[in-house]
Amino acid sequence: MAVDNIAGRRSATRYVLREDIKEHLIDAILRGRYKPGDRLAEAKLAKEFGVSQSPIREALRDLEMMGFVESVPFSGSFVRDLSLKEMLDTYAVRAWMEAMAGRLATPNLTEELFARLEMLLERMMKQAQRDDSHEFAKADFAFHQTIVAAAGNSTLIRLYDMLQFAYWTYASTILTGYNLVYQARRHYKILDALNTGDPDLIAKTLQDHIEELIDRITAHYSERQAEADIESRA
Repeated sequence: MAVDNIAGRRSATRYVLREDIKEHLIDAILRGRYKPGDRLAEAKLAKEFGVSQSPIREALRDLEMMGFVESVPFSGSFVRDLSLKEMLDTYAVRAWMEAMAGRLATPNLTEELFARLEMLLERMMKQAQRDDSHEFAKADFAFHQTIVAAAGNSTLIRLYDMLQFAYWTYASTILTGYNLVYQARRHYKILDALNTGDPDLIAKTLQDHIEELIDRITAHYSERQAEADIESRA
């Protein structure tokens, strides 16, 4: 029994490490500290994080599934140049999935569910005021995940988790350039829609919520490309 408990704690610790490492690497890639083509050496990263190579390897595998990293046989893992289209494709799928989740969740809205959403929104606002993008993104994702779970569709829930939307939430936090308080306030509109109990309005509000991010990320990439063009002409 004691051995099982120790193994469980080790497994949980490694999971936390893997998640922290993923978040750090996504942050570094999106902010340009790691450039497309840069090699992400497991041994070097393990030394940097003070961990074994196992959680590094697992984190890189997850980032490869998300499209941030490419694994080259016998060479290692390299940062990919994630195209705007790939990113927008991901958000388009998320918008559709969240609209479906909102529609399916409508009959399952309870006082307990609203209490949890309000608590998460309060936590979101608190982290926004502290300008803590990491903790903000966690509360933001938990808010959306609560609605998806309320849909009660096991396939939808499984696909939502598989597509690593927790980390895409963090990515959008960085890429949109929105003030965190503004990002938190956007969720009040979702709460208002849920309170109506109208499945069509709830689905549309959730879809619009994600599609606004699509528009903002497109603008972000356009601004970045314009800056690069100016630099190349200088």
